[in-house]
Amino acid sequence: MLNKTILTLRSIVIAVGAVAASSFVGVYGVFLGSTAIDMGWLQSAANALGNGGQLLWGRISDKVGARRPFLVAGSLILAFLWYFLGIVKTPFGLIVVYGLVSFFSAMITVNWFSLIADETQSSVRGRFLALINNLSSVGTLVSLLVMTFFFSGHVDSDISIAFFAAAGSYAISAVLMVRIRESRHSTKVVGSLLKTLKNIRKDRLFFRYLMAMNTQGFFWSLAWPMFPITMVLVMNFNLSDVAFLTVASIGSTIAVQFILGKVTDRIQRPPLIFLNRLLLSGIPLFYAFSRTFPEFVILEVYSGIVGGIQNIVMNSYLLDIVPEKQRAEYLSIINGFNGIIYLAGALTGGYLLSYLMTGLPLYEALIYGYLIVFTGRFLSSLLFLRLKEPDVRGRAPLHLYSLLFRLKPPGSPSGATIRFR
Repeated sequence: MLNKTILTLRSIVIAVGAVAASSFVGVYGVFLGSTAIDMGWLQSAANALGNGGQLLWGRISDKVGARRPFLVAGSLILAFLWYFLGIVKTPFGLIVVYGLVSFFSAMITVNWFSLIADETQSSVRGRFLALINNLSSVGTLVSLLVMTFFFSGHVDSDISIAFFAAAGSYAISAVLMVRIRESRHSTKVVGSLLKTLKNIRKDRLFFRYLMAMNTQGFFWSLAWPMFPITMVLVMNFNLSDVAFLTVASIGSTIAVQFILGKVTDRIQRPPLIFLNRLLLSGIPLFYAFSRTFPEFVILEVYSGIVGGIQNIVMNSYLLDIVPEKQRAEYLSIINGFNGIIYLAGALTGGYLLSYLMTGLPLYEALIYGYLIVFTGRFLSSLLFLRLKEPDVRGRAPLHLYSLLFRLKPPGSPSGATIRFR
């Protein structure tokens, strides 16, 4: 079997299993009785370990000089962890196991895209990545819809369907990765990260972008513990409802990315980036005042649209403002800072909601919490007015790192989780 065929099959299998299952992690935590503080720890631990793990595993695998051993070992470990996640019945257990899932998923992520870079020519890599991502997105949609037919309305048994499917997808992934034959291993750019950090202020376009993203990132992650609590404790949605909402979000994201991807290279991006960040600040207002299932469907469609704009425009702009020979290093810096900011933001959001609930009913506490998030996101979006279009003759093509650096879902029903690979 050709390597490209194996890579495509493996991507679809993970999308059908682990990617679909990740939609339910946050709401499952609430069903288990997690407090606002517990949800803050769940989201922050997952994102911090995921981002931090990318830095660690990337360094280790580059020194070893092979991808397949990490992909096989990581898949087997994740198969066991997802199975164990399906039988965890306490909030603390969920936090610990899902943190480990995120950490070892980072091992998969860096080696997965590095393997694709090694096994595909630069001239066709963009089209190949677009193909497998489109097929994977469709696989996730179909999987979520199929799962709803098997859900019985009992959370314990229903969640096992999703999490055991994730475990099975990684078991299949391990078998597929054994059949990969690595033909070559590309040389990675290795630089002094400390030196880059000292000189980063000189790259004014990147520094402005970094500061704006991290400032808004704090308020971005502040709402993550609140989303699943709203879904379960205020709206009383079940897992089938969450699946349909996720389908609405993913579907609108695919549509807008298909349309916008064809025009991004012909427009000035900073105004669109500012508009995008401004529109994203409206998501917490939707969560605060939506009270029916159709209203939440509209919310998820809106979230998917602005999320799709985010994925296309932000990555396109980012690739043009980082030095070509230091892309991996600069994106490591962004991932590292994001991990710290998301850790602080999600924890703060959990403790903030817990504090508000000491004097207010849950419904009112969430409204005040979302208003704080909206204010922070709105004001921080003004920082993006300082971005400038870089003076480049041609835009960077779809690249390995444009997909390795994945911005977080803006309004996922499960909060914000890492993108599984």
